[in-house]
Amino acid sequence: MKLRKTLSVLLAAVMITGVLGGCSRNIPTEQEVNKTENQAEPEDTEAPKVEESKEITPEAGAKLSFWTLSGYLEYGKAVAELFEQKYGVTVEVQENGLDAVNKMMLDGPSGNGADIFMAAHDSFATAKDAGILAELSETSSAVIKDKINETAVKTVTSEGKIYGIPVSIETYALLYNKTLVTGEPASTFEQIKEEALAYNNAGENKFWYLTVPTDGYPAFPFLSLYGFQLFGADGMEGDNPGFDTPEFLKGLETIASLKEIIPIKADDLKMETMSLLEQNFKDGKTAYYPIGPWLIKSLKEENIDFGVTVLPTLDGKPMRSFSAVQNAYVSAYTKYPKAAELFATFLTSDEAAALLYSKSYKITANKDITKVEGLKDDEQLRVFCEEFTKSVPMPSTKRISYYWTIAQSVLSAVFDGTLTPEEGAQKAQKDFDALVASE
Repeated sequence: MKLRKTLSVLLAAVMITGVLGGCSRNIPTEQEVNKTENQAEPEDTEAPKVEESKEITPEAGAKLSFWTLSGYLEYGKAVAELFEQKYGVTVEVQENGLDAVNKMMLDGPSGNGADIFMAAHDSFATAKDAGILAELSETSSAVIKDKINETAVKTVTSEGKIYGIPVSIETYALLYNKTLVTGEPASTFEQIKEEALAYNNAGENKFWYLTVPTDGYPAFPFLSLYGFQLFGADGMEGDNPGFDTPEFLKGLETIASLKEIIPIKADDLKMETMSLLEQNFKDGKTAYYPIGPWLIKSLKEENIDFGVTVLPTLDGKPMRSFSAVQNAYVSAYTKYPKAAELFATFLTSDEAAALLYSKSYKITANKDITKVEGLKDDEQLRVFCEEFTKSVPMPSTKRISYYWTIAQSVLSAVFDGTLTPEEGAQKAQKDFDALVASE
């Protein structure tokens, strides 16, 4: 998911060889992990639940293994060290990449998996159905409900039960270049549109506002404006993508209207070319650029004069972007369920949240960041925290992959005008039905 898409611009030549791009995702090298001594197969098919108590006490002699996602290794090691100091339980940490769920499905039952592992929230349904997640105790569940942002808690909840610990969050906010935006940033898209029409110069690669309206991730704030719900209110209705609704049609009409202020061909607006869109912003030729928090650190390091504000309204309605949550799960096969759950819950502590920021420059899923050293004073990342509260967690239905495929072809055609919004909505539903039929 790495929510995890970014945009950037291809520079235009004569007609607009300008291509845009942005979000990048890291594909880490998979590391083999062998932790047989720390694992044991569960005695029944039900997910184990830690014994209820006011305080969880780790098993004597417990030793744990923790798989982090790419970019979280230093954080994982620092948290493990702090946990050992506090509870006397050693935790071996390894970076495992984006395929932890598939790896745990193979290695967990055989005793070679991790005791605690991280994974993007959109794999939650797959992991739960596979039986590799331990249901958390009432003790830990209460801590999570109390400390974690409600939007993030939903990504680890099923039928009222909690199966994971939200660690970090990502969503979109609106970057603005202070060399171009000299006053307060725009709060409405109507203002941005008016300024774009006066500023844009395709021949000089000058575009007041840039995004990738041809991809389902960055296009979602426009698609969702009028109430479109992808795969239902909770993102789990795999039979109901919502393509045959008037709300989706209105969203496509908005996508078509963006051509007026982003006069670039759809083929030059793809996720694969986003780094150029990003460069256009850095070069001071783009005023507004919606993107996730992953770009902020490099902008600071390159001394770009920029600010971050919330996404604007359009037609009086707030834009709601997709969000991604990186969760930690206790393995259903761990030999030390109490120690593993204690460590997972420890990730919600203010100390762990501060390490997440200082070691990996990530945003905690904790609802109160005023106690998180470093993050509480980061004016740019604080905006992303605000945006997250109104964001839409990326659906975790197994058919989410269909959306990405369908969106790319339909959005490109609607944006270029080769399909009307009505035709685009019909094609989206038809393509979805065909993919389901092929299962």
